Amino acid sequence: MKEVLESAIKTKNSDEELWYKSVEAARQIIHTRDLSDDELVKLALSSETPKSFNILVKYIYKFTRSNPDGHKAIEILFNSVDGSTYSLKEWTVAIEFFHHWLEKEERVTSWPTMLGYLCCCSESPEGIDVRHELVDLLRDMLETYGYDG
Repeated sequence: MKEVLESAIKTKNSDEELWYKSVEAARQIIHTRDLSDDELVKLALSSETPKSFNILVKYIYKFTRSNPDGHKAIEILFNSVDGSTYSLKEWTVAIEFFHHWLEKEERVTSWPTMLGYLCCCSESPEGIDVRHELVDLLRDMLETYGYDG
């Protein structure tokens, strides 16, 4: 895991030290039964910045604290990504946007509910007929329909 992360972190255009601290913190707070090293690497590789990575970790951590099968958090994410035409990186960007939107609205949501809303966005006709960025579909859906989650 360490070698893969080191090479990936060196290709990113952000603070290497912050990346290492973020990954180390994630490994310390989320048990390997809930998030394997390989899954942790996938999340880091899909995240543009340590901040976006930390947002993912925060939601996964919260899920693991309230569910006996904490590994479901990552399963739900990966199954959602696999069921869409969007990459894990595109989902990560959309999750970060959604997180900031929720903060601005002074709201919170559960991980499965957030991912469910993103699944709906990814399946919308606007995303199928003409390929749009997932984050743009999310923005349009939030502006048009709001969020009840």
